[in-house]
Amino acid sequence: MAQPIRFVLLQCLAALFVVVAHGQWPACPLWLVLAGGGALAGFVAWFWQDGRWWCLFHLTFPLAVGFALTLHIDSSVWLGGFVLLFLFSAGAIRSRVPLYLSNQRTLALLNAEIPANAKLIDLGAGTGTVLAWLSKNRPDVQLTGVEVALMPWLIGRLRLGAGIDWRRGNVFNVDLAGFDVVYAYLSPEPMPELWQKVRAECGPGSRFISNSFAIPGVAPDKTIDIGDWKNSKLLIWQST
Repeated sequence: MAQPIRFVLLQCLAALFVVVAHGQWPACPLWLVLAGGGALAGFVAWFWQDGRWWCLFHLTFPLAVGFALTLHIDSSVWLGGFVLLFLFSAGAIRSRVPLYLSNQRTLALLNAEIPANAKLIDLGAGTGTVLAWLSKNRPDVQLTGVEVALMPWLIGRLRLGAGIDWRRGNVFNVDLAGFDVVYAYLSPEPMPELWQKVRAECGPGSRFISNSFAIPGVAPDKTIDIGDWKNSKLLIWQST
């Protein structure tokens, strides 16, 4: 079962608990009933081994909804927020890859790992931050970026020059053959499948560079500490 569907089902379970519990014990503080619904959803998520972050989301979501309702904000504001979030993050529903932005220190360290006159592709390129920086600092590098979410892709289209191959689509539909450097800042979820794709399509001498997210069971050939508050790393695998 897909993670988003599980999230909806567990929150429906939490809502059912809140309705039944509030009807049975009307004198009980509502925040306590909401916390009980969140605890139930969080426990089931933990039992399903959904990961600690999903368990935390389940635990706090009913309380967050209850708090939001006390603010009496016009429904159009929530609708606008949902539409904006959807435009930026809709791709994460399928790929489970949120929008991450690479910082300046990461870009400088990444630059040192790109050979001269290389062809580089950024998978899940977001708003084009990496490609925009490299186009200014590495004019010798041929740049390609792929992003599935509509709004980040549009921002990237506006900020990037015509010399950059800027594509909208799923990273798994892109042929990686011919690229010297494959860069990705995704999430733990797609890494095993992406590694199989890299091994199948990338030629000898190419480099796969992942920002922070490892390949299970496959040690990188080189690790570079970025030194930021997230304890980020560049993990590099060299094809032979």
